[in-house]
Amino acid sequence: MEGNCKGAIYRGNIDYVTRKFGKLGIQQLMDDMKKHGHKLDLDNLKDGLWYPLDARMQFLRSSVELFEIDDEQLIELGKSGFKTSTIAQFYLKLAGTPKKIFEMGPNIWKHNYDVGVLESEYGGSKGSYFRVLDFDAAPIFFQYLIGYYTAAFEQVGVKDIIVTHEAIEKDGKPCQEYLIKWSD
Repeated sequence: MEGNCKGAIYRGNIDYVTRKFGKLGIQQLMDDMKKHGHKLDLDNLKDGLWYPLDARMQFLRSSVELFEIDDEQLIELGKSGFKTSTIAQFYLKLAGTPKKIFEMGPNIWKHNYDVGVLESEYGGSKGSYFRVLDFDAAPIFFQYLIGYYTAAFEQVGVKDIIVTHEAIEKDGKPCQEYLIKWSD
């Protein structure tokens, strides 16, 4: 997979794996990634530096396979990614409302990924959308994003959040669409 992501993307996921599966679990994960050709130096991981997306996708695949992570746990992994991302937290302080999250979402994406596009469409609590375009990733990544988006709205005090995901076509190209609803 072409492209890169910021190191901040890993921070919460590393914390999640360590919390759930211990230091031995994180070592097993790093060993499995290495076995698949991806080395991640946790001691020198920098939030603001770019890291290959291939390694990011292998991190998720290895986590799912080694620890038998199901869809619910993958969503929890996504939530942890948001909650500890310095970049996401910076934008969240500026946002503060669901509408602002939708306005700032595309910029957060650009800070975290150097490929793909995030579009947003704010329609209020009854239905607002994020759409990921030009981003070819494993399906587990798109399940992970459900947790990431849920955590963003939880952080601004939104209740009864429902995030659904559907792979669609937009303008003849693959698109990952997230419908987000919440109670007023």
